[in-house]
Amino acid sequence: MYLDMASKTLLALIIVIIVIAGIAGYYLATRPAPTTTTPTTPTTTPTETTTSPATTPSTEVKRILRTGWAFPTYIDPAIGRDFSSATAHTNIYDPLVWPTRNGSVKPWVAINWTVSDDGLVWTFKIRPGIKFHSGRELTAEDVAFSMKRLLTIGQGYAFIFEPYVEDAVALDKYTVQFKLKKPFGPFLIALTRLYIVDKEEVLAHIKKPGPYGEYGDFATEWMLYHDAGSGPYMVAEVKPEEYIRLVKFEDYWNKEAFAPYAPDEVLMLPTAGNPAKEMAMLAKRELEIGDAWVPYEMLAEMDKIEGVDIAEYVMPYAVYIMLNTKKPPLDDIHVRKALAYAFDYDAVIKEIFPGAIKGEGPIPKVLPGWCPVDGYERDLDKAIEELKKSKYYPDIVQNPDKYVIEFWWVAEVPAEEKLALLFAKCASEIGLKVKVVKTPWSKVVEYSAKVETSPHIFPLMNIPAYPDAAYTLEAKYHSSSAHTYVQNEWLLNETLDKWIESAISELDPEKRLQMYCEIHRYIASIYVTIVPANLKLMRPYQAYYVDWPQARDPSTVIPEIGYEMVFREIQVFPEKRAELLQQG
Repeated sequence: MYLDMASKTLLALIIVIIVIAGIAGYYLATRPAPTTTTPTTPTTTPTETTTSPATTPSTEVKRILRTGWAFPTYIDPAIGRDFSSATAHTNIYDPLVWPTRNGSVKPWVAINWTVSDDGLVWTFKIRPGIKFHSGRELTAEDVAFSMKRLLTIGQGYAFIFEPYVEDAVALDKYTVQFKLKKPFGPFLIALTRLYIVDKEEVLAHIKKPGPYGEYGDFATEWMLYHDAGSGPYMVAEVKPEEYIRLVKFEDYWNKEAFAPYAPDEVLMLPTAGNPAKEMAMLAKRELEIGDAWVPYEMLAEMDKIEGVDIAEYVMPYAVYIMLNTKKPPLDDIHVRKALAYAFDYDAVIKEIFPGAIKGEGPIPKVLPGWCPVDGYERDLDKAIEELKKSKYYPDIVQNPDKYVIEFWWVAEVPAEEKLALLFAKCASEIGLKVKVVKTPWSKVVEYSAKVETSPHIFPLMNIPAYPDAAYTLEAKYHSSSAHTYVQNEWLLNETLDKWIESAISELDPEKRLQMYCEIHRYIASIYVTIVPANLKLMRPYQAYYVDWPQARDPSTVIPEIGYEMVFREIQVFPEKRAELLQQG
């Protein structure tokens, strides 16, 4: 699997890979002294309890949470933006506002805010008394600096704000103001991707010369191994490609946010890509929560381990089969509709992505703004009927070799081959010929830049950077994205562009959601994208001695990567782990 801008298997090819090496520890008196020694085995570094479980959970024993990910992980919030990086950011740093399950936000570092009538000026009041891990107080100046640093570096989630944010200024110690170039309705929810850094700490660790003028390297090298955050956990040690060790920040401003038996220490480990090793770690109780990229057949085996369950939760993670509307015969809507009616959606969610839910339209079902659409059901009679309306009929079925449709699948993502073969099989049932082509991701990216070289079809697994339909509509269907791999549909529709822009600029949430729905139905009606599935994330975890609220109740999952695993909300019971170990 891969996530556009989200899945580690493929995002490591999409983002610029930074080769990191070295060792770091804490850098302040309040933290453990820096270390240059390598633990013998990361998964056994934490102190373990060997005593029998007590009736009441002990508060004396160290609570360790070991979690699995796809590495590399970039803990600098101005650099990383994939699953593991976003999770690190959310647990190490604080945002101005916190996202909720329904797509709204609640106060966090900001206690309240106002917006001007024209939507161009947003003013936030900052909560006094929040401490950074350095011991300094978080102020409005840090918030403004964090936005400027993100935009200047231009990586991570900078692309969300760059088209809209003109300036960020501190009006006083606890008041920060953002001036926008144009109205941005989802600005509040997008601010969940602005992680606040300690300005003084960053400036103290810049290296000159560097690519950012007076700011040198903007401390990007230092922040590969250290943090400048205020979040509930702080960085103790980073071993590139081995582990990231976090420890609980005892002076966190929101102590009530911690569950009673939250982890004292968290290890983020690179387990993805080695399911056999991961399974052994689960069996030995050396891993509490596994990664989200375990093959389905291995998940079934892991589920057989005593005390291990599989957490399943839906994220706005959709499979898109993108049809190039500028490339014959897909320039004919009736051919596209015929392919949509011929496709076997049930086979996708039963055989290729078990546990997924059927997709309906380009907006993932869990996002506000999604609404039902018609026409995406398997019906061969309707498929043939549509094909007969095509300008290419009957020649397209009498001489299918003249109209070969190429379906490129990404060589690094084996599940896509199954998707491509299924598509080809379904197309053959109505007389169309689809050629399945294994293609390296680098070639997909290169050839997607021009309509002449883009393939007829290739799939994309995409998850929004923030939980609002605006992201999907703008990134997938606005003309500004047509020269990227995100939009193989090549719509180049000025009317649709204006419609999307109007929806994004709407400040009234209810009106904006209605506009999203109308755009969603329009895009579905022109059959440019087949969305067979919204995927579930599945993670093995130690259900017997780990209480993970989102695994216990998937309805509580916040549909934004990095916010679905908040370490301070998870509880670990080492006494119960010891019980399993004693049982062998």
